[in-house]
Amino acid sequence: MSELEKSAQEIAALQLRHATLLQEADDIAYALRIAQATHGRLLNQQALIAKLPSEILSDIFLLCQQQHPGTKIKALQIPFEVLASQVSSWWRELAIATRLLWANILVRVRPRQLTGRQLLESKLERVKTYLERSDSCLFSATFDVSASSGPFQVAEILHLMAAEATRWRRLFMSMKNPTATLEILQTLKTLNVPVLDYMSIWLAPLPLTGPPHPTENDCTELIFRGGAPSLKFVRLSGMALACLLPPLRLVETLHLTSYTLRYTSFRSLLESITNLVNLSLHRIQVTHRPLDCPSIGLPALRALRICGDLDAEAQHPSRLIRLLGIPGLQELTLKELDVFDDQVFPAATTLALHSCPFPAGEMLRMLRAFPELTTFRLDESLPDILDLLGMPARDGSTMAEKPPWPKLHTLAITRMEAQDVQLLVDMLERRQRLESPLSRLYLDRRSRFVLGRKDKLEWVQKRVQVERHEGVYVWPVEGIEDNDEAFFWEL
Repeated sequence: MSELEKSAQEIAALQLRHATLLQEADDIAYALRIAQATHGRLLNQQALIAKLPSEILSDIFLLCQQQHPGTKIKALQIPFEVLASQVSSWWRELAIATRLLWANILVRVRPRQLTGRQLLESKLERVKTYLERSDSCLFSATFDVSASSGPFQVAEILHLMAAEATRWRRLFMSMKNPTATLEILQTLKTLNVPVLDYMSIWLAPLPLTGPPHPTENDCTELIFRGGAPSLKFVRLSGMALACLLPPLRLVETLHLTSYTLRYTSFRSLLESITNLVNLSLHRIQVTHRPLDCPSIGLPALRALRICGDLDAEAQHPSRLIRLLGIPGLQELTLKELDVFDDQVFPAATTLALHSCPFPAGEMLRMLRAFPELTTFRLDESLPDILDLLGMPARDGSTMAEKPPWPKLHTLAITRMEAQDVQLLVDMLERRQRLESPLSRLYLDRRSRFVLGRKDKLEWVQKRVQVERHEGVYVWPVEGIEDNDEAFFWEL
């Protein structure tokens, strides 16, 4: 054998040995991973949390998820239910078996995300997983699509969810892509949603070109024509008012946002609801009102909110109140209005004002309008009302001097200015002398700070119970929980 052949054989033998050693190293690495996983599992079994019964740990999962519903763990951008299923094999089995953990389906597309087929496929797979794992449980569906254009379409996801419409409990949609409107209408038109009790839909305006679409709401049911007997809470914003009107007859809480309606449509819409308890009108304009028209009877209405737009000249949304027959109204909230018409609310006990710079004449009319008021909420836009609340006036029946709203016992103030501190102090002193003292005062952080800087916080605390509140109020006080409520109070 020549030297060349011997060298080739040596190289071949070394290569074989090298390959054998590499394979052995891979086998050892694999065995090490198995041993480490087994060791980790044994360590997990010794942890105190492993001693918990599955039922208790499952409840803990649900409580953790409820702390931040619909959000992701900030550090990892992973929903809690997914993160919990990645901790260990036992946690994964338990998380997947906890059906309610998968009963909140979120489809979110941000403006900078690529909106191609790959993203759609990932969203579809996610929805399928949640639908399978939630099994027969009722579920909530949220569509938050901020992308205003692009190929991302919601039709396939909607069709996937529509097959489970009998399990829908809540539906929230916010769509900035105007082409989604017709897709949504076609999918929801004939659905039967027997247990749906909450829906909130915001749609961008439809394009001027393309298929014809409704431009004025004639109060015809356009979606859920198969029935929605449990629907109690409805929010319709933008073009949803024209294109996606559900059955409203049994609704108790109605929010209408950012749209213009003819008077006839506005009246028909409200009169179609048999037992409306709470009504919120956020920058709603009603046009073509007759000069002399009978009021729209809402005998069951207990809470009313109206938000106008101080930047829109010659618009007076407060006049909407004059269109309504609301003898049983108990709570009135006004935002961004500068007009208060001369009318009386004999049963109202709660009034909230936010960014309402009423002139003196409007404030005097407001003081006369609420004879039974017990709770008043205001911000820095109307400090002069504090001075008026301490002014004595003759009681017509007893001739005794009483301040306005003599039954007032609770006051809430947000964003108090330093120059208004003395107005508050004087008002508290005067009402105490007039035997109509306040018993509770809610202050936000800024107001407490301003009072402290003026050395008046302790003085106030000695005369009235002071509690903390940051100015966002639950509305309505009783009813279905609304996680999308803060929008009303945002400036």
